[in-house]
Amino acid sequence: MHRCSYLPLVTESVREVFVKSGVAFTGHDADIWYEYRGVPLKWHYPIGLLHDLLTSQYRGSSPLPWHIIIHFTNFPTDKLIRINAANIIDTPHDSFMSMIKEADYIRNGSIKKLMSLSKQDQTNLWQGLSSHDYDKFWNVNARLVTNDNTIPKYIPLRVYLLDQPVIQEPVAPVDDNLDCEYTLRDILGRMLPEIFPPSLDAPTTEGADNTRKSDASEAVAILHGIVIPIETPILWLSQNCSYPDNFLHIVICR
Repeated sequence: MHRCSYLPLVTESVREVFVKSGVAFTGHDADIWYEYRGVPLKWHYPIGLLHDLLTSQYRGSSPLPWHIIIHFTNFPTDKLIRINAANIIDTPHDSFMSMIKEADYIRNGSIKKLMSLSKQDQTNLWQGLSSHDYDKFWNVNARLVTNDNTIPKYIPLRVYLLDQPVIQEPVAPVDDNLDCEYTLRDILGRMLPEIFPPSLDAPTTEGADNTRKSDASEAVAILHGIVIPIETPILWLSQNCSYPDNFLHIVICR
């Protein structure tokens, strides 16, 4: 499975493999769901994000290939959004385009770039992703993420910790004077100060507690299966390491 793809895009192939091996399945592909260590896998998350979020705590004991369980019955409607059985591809398509739209708005304060794409362009964007056609996808997406040498207003970013709500806040890539780029440490220090406290040599206000260790939690940020150096500029990460939905999906592993 491709890290940047989505589970519904592989479900038909998965079902065919099991049916050919003798599994008696007369239901619909929308009834199929996936699980890892008792956790139902959210189909609207990129596969790579699911892997990072659910296996990072088992590093060293969860090698690739990723072993997940496939279910053909008992869909957990209390934990997963059910896909429209009428067209199993339309639902993930709509979810993906919604994320693309949100990312466009966060970066530019409007969705003019997305709305300027033709219907065929938007179709090619999805088809490029679902068929793993890099050139087809980027011929369109490049127009959404290229800012004509201007700095985006905010960075599309979501931060994940296991069993906790997703964290999403406005993240500016530079300071108000446009002369200092924020790093991943700066951003995570604002979002999760209890996990990423200021370093000991960072400026502090008078009376502030300077006794906290800068690496007290030994937490790491994981993106695309890689531990990201904490001093990486957030703008560079956005330009080079975003998922196809143009978000940075960063998993924090403690």
